[in-house]
Amino acid sequence: MKKLAVVFVAGLMSLALALNLLGQEKKEMKEVTLKGEIIDVKCYASGMMGGRGPDHEECAISCIKGGLPVGILDEKSGKAYVLVPKKGMKSANEDLLPYVAKIVVVKGSILQKDGANLFAYSSVEEGK
Repeated sequence: MKKLAVVFVAGLMSLALALNLLGQEKKEMKEVTLKGEIIDVKCYASGMMGGRGPDHEECAISCIKGGLPVGILDEKSGKAYVLVPKKGMKSANEDLLPYVAKIVVVKGSILQKDGANLFAYSSVEEGK
């Protein structure tokens, strides 16, 4: 139970950092495209149940529905990014749930601060 509480607090802290970074977003941020798998960040980082792929899809959906951060594992760089919507969009958790464990293409801006990798996305589509 303590472990779950620690994970929940870590998720809330990630969300707070994401909101803070979005508030600092610069007008000149370059739009980039990432292609990769939609993951739930907690299970990916901890390796729980493999943390990714089709075998982990049901667990990832439960975690994301529960409010844990959703991310993308970029297939080119191998980096994981926490996904946050651009200002004015609906929740990343709600928006990206249909894409869990699938390859997608997202467009947006990379935000990095104090070791955190975030991606403020403006569009998402299933990858080919």
